[in-house]
Amino acid sequence: MILIDNTAFLNLYNLIYFCTACLVLASALSSEIKKDVLLQNKLGQYLVFLPLIFLIFLVGLREYDVGADTVSYFDILWNETSELNFSDGILFGLIASTLRYFNLGYTYFLLLISFLFYIITYKSLKNYTEKFESNLLITFFACISFFFYLSMSINVIRQGVSLAFLLLAYSLWLGKKNNIIILLCMFLSLAFHLTSIIPILIFISSVIISKIRTFNLLILIYLFSIILSYFNYGFLNFSSVFLDFLGDDRHADYFSDEVSDYSIGFRPQFVIFNTFFLFVSLYVKNKLTDIDLSYQYNILVSYYIIASVIFFMAFQLPFSDRWGLFSWCVIPLLISPLFYSPFVKEKIKIHYVLILILIYIGFYFYDK
Repeated sequence: MILIDNTAFLNLYNLIYFCTACLVLASALSSEIKKDVLLQNKLGQYLVFLPLIFLIFLVGLREYDVGADTVSYFDILWNETSELNFSDGILFGLIASTLRYFNLGYTYFLLLISFLFYIITYKSLKNYTEKFESNLLITFFACISFFFYLSMSINVIRQGVSLAFLLLAYSLWLGKKNNIIILLCMFLSLAFHLTSIIPILIFISSVIISKIRTFNLLILIYLFSIILSYFNYGFLNFSSVFLDFLGDDRHADYFSDEVSDYSIGFRPQFVIFNTFFLFVSLYVKNKLTDIDLSYQYNILVSYYIIASVIFFMAFQLPFSDRWGLFSWCVIPLLISPLFYSPFVKEKIKIHYVLILILIYIGFYFYDK
């Protein structure tokens, strides 16, 4: 089986992104000029399969040096001398053990994980966009425009699949679907990565906060957390509590500043990034015309604010971007109503697509 090396992978990924961008721009222009929003939203449900299928095979057939953690997973899951660790999510190791039992190689594992990540993400977005009647293709395009979605697919893949299942659970909850299926999705999320308990607890808190209407207080807490983080106050100040609880668990490293090869401290670029999309979400919140959707959207914004606060408090710690994923993963959902949802009264919308392209280009050159 021919695998895709790092250089070819990046070139092909950029090509897929460019082709998807052309499709999205054509759809947006048609919606603006011909006013055929309903037609373009319907077409988007089919056109989304083009980038979806290509990305599944591109990510699944990559060489083992594509993605910083890909080779680490190979050593842990496929190295005969390594013991499988089920302490922080049994399902990942179970899938690997099953494939190894049938003498299937690591590439089959990567292909299966890629399939799970993208298909579950697609199903989540489909459920969500159906609720808001927004454009599925543009919402999926928003996902691949953000740097963290590529990382979730090739680097922190356990956390990526785990969060994808949580988004699916949320989309089912939003559509008031079967509670058993929702609980199953949450269980699968935890089975892939136990850290999913954090966004689950954040979401429960968001539902409670939305009922008691303390939204302005949340904004103040958000601003206060930025100030605290700037002056180097955060989880590290309480690390002894976490370290006593974790003991010798390998996750104890996450609550220590002893990892020398990882940038720690205040991260202004991430504060600006999260704050920008907070402003966007507040804008959408004020533009929504449906009462029921407004209530559901308020819960999502509350979740985003709380998750961002936790992220800022983790700036002192190594691997803080993994804390950032708890807030970042819902950004495509927050901005999705802008993509031709009839519940948001807006006129100029193609600008939002151009901003997504600029974000992709900006982070592409930032990582150079």
